[in-house]
Amino acid sequence: MLYSFSFLLFVAVLLIVYYSVLRNHQWLVLLVGSLAFYLVMDWKYAAFLVVTTVITFFGAIKLEQLTNFQKESIKENKETWTKEEKKAFKAAVAKKKRLLLALIAIVAFGMLMVFKCKKFLPFSWLILPLGMSFYTFQSIGYLVDVYRGEVKAERNFLHYALFVSYFPQIIQGPINRFDKLHHQFFEKHSFDFAQLRSGLWLYLWGLFKKLVIAERLAQFVDKVTEHTDSPPGSIVVIAVFLFNIELYADFSGGIDMVCGISEMFGIKLADNFKRPFFATTIGDYWHRWHISLSNWIRDYVFYPLALSKTYAKLSSRLGKRNAHLGRTIPAGIVSVITFLMIGLWHEFSFAYIAYGLWHGFIMASAQIFEPCFNFLDKLFSLNKESYAMKLFGRARTWILISIGEMFTFTGSFNGFLRLFDQIIHKFEWYRVITDIELYSLTYKDFFVVGVGVIIWYVVSTRQENGMQIREHIAAQPWLFRYILTAGVIMTILIFGVYGSSYNAADFIYGGF
Repeated sequence: MLYSFSFLLFVAVLLIVYYSVLRNHQWLVLLVGSLAFYLVMDWKYAAFLVVTTVITFFGAIKLEQLTNFQKESIKENKETWTKEEKKAFKAAVAKKKRLLLALIAIVAFGMLMVFKCKKFLPFSWLILPLGMSFYTFQSIGYLVDVYRGEVKAERNFLHYALFVSYFPQIIQGPINRFDKLHHQFFEKHSFDFAQLRSGLWLYLWGLFKKLVIAERLAQFVDKVTEHTDSPPGSIVVIAVFLFNIELYADFSGGIDMVCGISEMFGIKLADNFKRPFFATTIGDYWHRWHISLSNWIRDYVFYPLALSKTYAKLSSRLGKRNAHLGRTIPAGIVSVITFLMIGLWHEFSFAYIAYGLWHGFIMASAQIFEPCFNFLDKLFSLNKESYAMKLFGRARTWILISIGEMFTFTGSFNGFLRLFDQIIHKFEWYRVITDIELYSLTYKDFFVVGVGVIIWYVVSTRQENGMQIREHIAAQPWLFRYILTAGVIMTILIFGVYGSSYNAADFIYGGF
């Protein structure tokens, strides 16, 4: 999809029209292009996109009208209403708003859950519509922001439709916020070669990660998980380790590609990754991984639960016995709930429920047992800021993440038990040397992956230290820039993985 010839031709034509033919109506070019893209890619399920757009658009207007009605009524009756009457009126309006918000959310999330729960329903043949998870969460986020009074309801339906259906983001995110994205569509964007070039570099970087690293590793990982003779535990450990790299290269590569395309149009999408494998704790990891989803869950699930009366009562009751437990146990419970939500966002199955609960319990445990960890740090005079401790933290986090990925590795409980049993009872470390080429990849393939990962790591390290890579490249002589660009393109063409079963739409997170 993102790197098929027809898609690249579509983007090229859209850019020409956007910057020349209809440069005074650029937002309309994006809207028509986005709708045409969706109809071509997934016309059978376009009705779900339309329904979500319509109900959240009119729902937001109605919520704002109720808010304005409340303010005007209180102002008009300021002198006549008693304090009790004013309170009762506000409560009645608030109830209507909550009911309306709940009904729209139930319809939008209900449609999504039909596809997420298809394994347990009599129509398991359904395929998740393109971008449904992303545009549903994005639309409901907008609706909640209007409900809270943080943004004004959009009154132009076509303007709002562009926010929901914008074609780069709908492929696999990120989940954008209305106040950060919407206004960008209607600003004047003049043609800027440097901006176009920068977007192209980001696109090529994502394409490199996807085709050279992720697609190659996918062959090995898929072979291990599908192996009928149960691969030895040592091979399973290698596969889990490489699956993390594959997943990150695939997802972040796809995000780089859509963000690069969007930058060509002068539109900046939300950040979705910040080098997660430099994280030293699980909490730090989730501040770096799928940031737009993490922030959505934090703002619309975690905070409302943490500020609820039930949370306050539980915290107060526990705090009377122990102040630390009063703070951390309720927060831990909320963490488990929110990470369970993240698991269910991916898929309603044992694999992802276990994945969410694992991360939730790790987060809760870190909060509850923090005094014990601090005591050990002091006892052994450990400096958390030292390079050795950061390296230890990264390794520990990688291991914990890998255990979590074990649940999703095969997609079933029996598959998880089968592979875990191989690690415990049939590790056979020597099989890594003798049998590694039996799982689709040769040593040459592993060499290509190794070089690709080293390049990726060096770039990530520079970024972690504050370097703006694309700006740094842009400052170099023109000959260096063009040689580098041509080199990346040739590397992708030579070492990128294509095959008889190749499908350009197959991004891991495209299925979520």
